[in-house]
Amino acid sequence: MRKVAVFFGGKSCENEISILTGIFVMNLLDKEKYSVLPVYIHTDGGAYTSPKMFSLDTFKEKRYVSFERIFFDGGSVYALNGLKRKIKRLGRVDVALNCCHGGLGEGGGVSALMEWNNIPLASPDLTASGVFMDKYTTKLIMRALNVPTVDYIRVNEKDYEKRGAFLLKSIESRLKYPVVIKPSHLGSSIGISVAKDEGEARGAIERAFTLDDRVIIEKYLEEKQDVNCAAYSLNGEIFVSEAEQAFGDGIYSFEEKYVKRKRDGESTVNQEKGQSRCALSGELREKIRSYTRTVYKRMDLRGVVRMDFLISGKNVYLCEVNTVPGSLAYYLFCERIVDAKNFFSDLLEDALRRGNVKSKQLVTTGILRSVRWQGK
Repeated sequence: MRKVAVFFGGKSCENEISILTGIFVMNLLDKEKYSVLPVYIHTDGGAYTSPKMFSLDTFKEKRYVSFERIFFDGGSVYALNGLKRKIKRLGRVDVALNCCHGGLGEGGGVSALMEWNNIPLASPDLTASGVFMDKYTTKLIMRALNVPTVDYIRVNEKDYEKRGAFLLKSIESRLKYPVVIKPSHLGSSIGISVAKDEGEARGAIERAFTLDDRVIIEKYLEEKQDVNCAAYSLNGEIFVSEAEQAFGDGIYSFEEKYVKRKRDGESTVNQEKGQSRCALSGELREKIRSYTRTVYKRMDLRGVVRMDFLISGKNVYLCEVNTVPGSLAYYLFCERIVDAKNFFSDLLEDALRRGNVKSKQLVTTGILRSVRWQGK
């Protein structure tokens, strides 16, 4: 039986959203094929495990006393007993799955840790995770791939402190109001605002800077549609989902994604479900699916990745690339929740196959033999 480490939580504003995804995925993994090791990354940055982590009540009631602090070394995971000052080996990990939303967990930290330990990861690698965690670098990559994005202005916090007045004036001339203002590194629509004039823009930018040191200001598109499309690979073949339209008016906010649906009695464990199939023309549908495939292939992505688009008239714009989508975007490929078991198994088995590929040769330079040390 394969041991699967499932990472969730994280030192991120999206810690609790990640808990929902992690618990949802862990409880759906095939227990006849996999032994699941929960790996919760606390907001303090520490990694912990406990058999109680399969229950949402554990986190609602903050039962952290029973958690064991763990670390990875050489492909194995170890638990620390702080009181007895002992280290216990919990076994070797065969494959890992990343369910961390936002922060370093989604932005490359988990990818780097697994690569360092030679553990196959059923999620994107370090490069893609880091690039797509930042909305600004995402736009730069899209420009290189000829994938359209909405017109924008990028501003760093220190630049804003020096030239904020000039920036506020340039918004009107370059983009025209209203505009969308959002932190560059956050997801789940946290910190996003619409500003209709300079006064609202100033307040929104300053609020965004309390969450991030880089802010993106985009032109607001009237009468637009929010559309999601995802892709994953299996045995070298890329599978692209149908496009689905996200509900909500104006901006697709955190309130609409999570809080409103919980208030209305909908399940939040399956936090991204509840979207309706897009009624798109054949041309728009194919354009979105083509852009999704292009980004997935050209960036050598792995696992399941969801891409968020905006449609305005006959124009399609890529908004974000989510390397760890909510509920791992199973709902874009599966008609029923029970079908997600096979979907997640496919992701893990594909990672295991990639892990069996022979590593490239590591070349040593031998330069140390030619260096003479002149120290004391």
